[in-house]
Amino acid sequence: MSSLAVNSTTRAERRRANTHEQLKTACAELLNEIGYHALTIRAITDRADMGYGTFYLHFADKDDIVWAVVYDISEQWRIHVDSQIAHLPFPYREYQSWIYVFRYVETVREGFVAIFGSKGSAKLLQRYQDYLAQLHEDNLREGIYESGLDLPPAFMGQFITGAIVRLMVWWAETPNDYTPEQLAGMVYQAAYRQPPPE
Repeated sequence: MSSLAVNSTTRAERRRANTHEQLKTACAELLNEIGYHALTIRAITDRADMGYGTFYLHFADKDDIVWAVVYDISEQWRIHVDSQIAHLPFPYREYQSWIYVFRYVETVREGFVAIFGSKGSAKLLQRYQDYLAQLHEDNLREGIYESGLDLPPAFMGQFITGAIVRLMVWWAETPNDYTPEQLAGMVYQAAYRQPPPE
């Protein structure tokens, strides 16, 4: 294979990656401007100044691109939170991570409800739960988190994530006066059968 062919392939890959990112950027902008329910593939491709068919070379459907945006945001937030709590001991680390989760939902409540709430996307909610469950399981396996129980990490990942995500949706959709700290404290009490650490 000639060096020209290698460079050509590399250029094509860079162009494809750039198009992929442009579509995600357009999607993220529109989610902020018009919300999940009004978002369309046509609006995304118009914003990105691309042909409608180009979208399907990169994403399967609207939820696929929305998930790509949500995943990127979630990963950025995870890295931020990890840097803030990495030095904390068990179980204070877990407790603080739950506070961060609820604080984040509080800041993006409307968009969170639109995407993951009762009128949102069941497909996206499942992907989000799978993402969080895998994170929790990985953290348990790597010793970053501890459950304090002799139960398989896969089970604990599903168990905690199921409870946390359901609470996130309920809290975001239902008028109530609970603060992120109160919710995290109740999760802690339910998981560890003791008051949260001071």
